[in-house]
Amino acid sequence: MRDRDSAGAPARLALAAELLLLDGLALAGRAAALVLAAAVAAGWGFAALALHQQALTARTGGASLSPLGALFASGSSALTAWPGWLAAVILGVSASRIRRGPVEPPAGRSTAGELSAAAVRAGLRREYVGARLILIAVSGLTLADLARLAVSGIAALLGVSGAGDGLPWMGVEVAGLGAATAALTFWVLSFRRQLERVGALEAPHAHDTVGEPPS
Repeated sequence: MRDRDSAGAPARLALAAELLLLDGLALAGRAAALVLAAAVAAGWGFAALALHQQALTARTGGASLSPLGALFASGSSALTAWPGWLAAVILGVSASRIRRGPVEPPAGRSTAGELSAAAVRAGLRREYVGARLILIAVSGLTLADLARLAVSGIAALLGVSGAGDGLPWMGVEVAGLGAATAALTFWVLSFRRQLERVGALEAPHAHDTVGEPPS
């Protein structure tokens, strides 16, 4: 059991690096990328609190706020808490359909019968890159909102004015984004499973291009 766990840990780390497009970096580069992401998220947490206090002060003083300023002044609420949960449900259902369904041709291209095997595999690989880019963006958004929750929560405990506004809803919002990130990860892994099924994750083979006319 210990051997299986020790063998599985590197594989899981390699898969995580692949999903985050870090597989081309050395271990030090991967660590630096994660530290940078955490630092940027923490910076956003402090900046969001400062923007909330500034907008709140302006609204209290009777100033007219832009829609973005009004959003910062109001903070998290039921209006901002539900999108992540809705996305999680939609992505979870879609991922389940992908795992059970057949491999579909690349979106926005010719029908499957008009594509060669090499073209289908190349299109699926491009979609896989796009899906991982979206996963990185959603993960970054979740990390940033988590940092905002942590900074606001600590500031509220320290008695900073306005830091505790909408804090419970902020927790619901972060949890929804976390659920959406998990569901999107499940979706990407399900799509990756389809690519493995058709050999699209492998490097192009000679038999993919044999008999095809030159472009």
